[in-house]
Amino acid sequence: NDDREESDSKADGQKFKLKSATSETLTTLLTQALSSNDSTQLNVALQVTDRRLVEGTVRALQSLDAERASQKMDASSSAADAATTTGYIPTLLAHIVRRMARRHSLVMPLGVWVKAILAATARSSANRVLNGDGGTSAVEEHMAREGREMAMKLGPLKNFLNERVECFPQLLRLEGRLALLGQQL
Repeated sequence: NDDREESDSKADGQKFKLKSATSETLTTLLTQALSSNDSTQLNVALQVTDRRLVEGTVRALQSLDAERASQKMDASSSAADAATTTGYIPTLLAHIVRRMARRHSLVMPLGVWVKAILAATARSSANRVLNGDGGTSAVEEHMAREGREMAMKLGPLKNFLNERVECFPQLLRLEGRLALLGQQL
């Protein structure tokens, strides 16, 4: 399934030029892919690994999430109603973590995205605290929900990384044994 998705994304990559991608075009592509759950478009967008471009795109998605949340809160007057729509950032993170767990070769390229998402989320939370935006219970509730949502999305990544770390000592021993065998030959 992943191989088919990847070959499809390479064909679509001809339409969406990765080298000429901008934060705006990448944001548009990702919002469409996440809204329609289109794995082909998502694969194309996630092939971009330029740090600045990824960070700009994550900031743009974060702004869209904030706009959607504030519109929802204005319209409904309760944070519980605003919680019904999952934001682009948590949805994107869930897709990335699933891809990383399924295909270990994607860890490095997708790590750029995870790092950008975590950094942007931390910055956003710190800014809210520093600006005193945490004063209303609805905003506090929304921030708490976002935190829980992000933690749930990162759970599989934590498990995957723990498995990799646990294997490291055995791999080092194996590498040492192979080096000794290589010296004997």
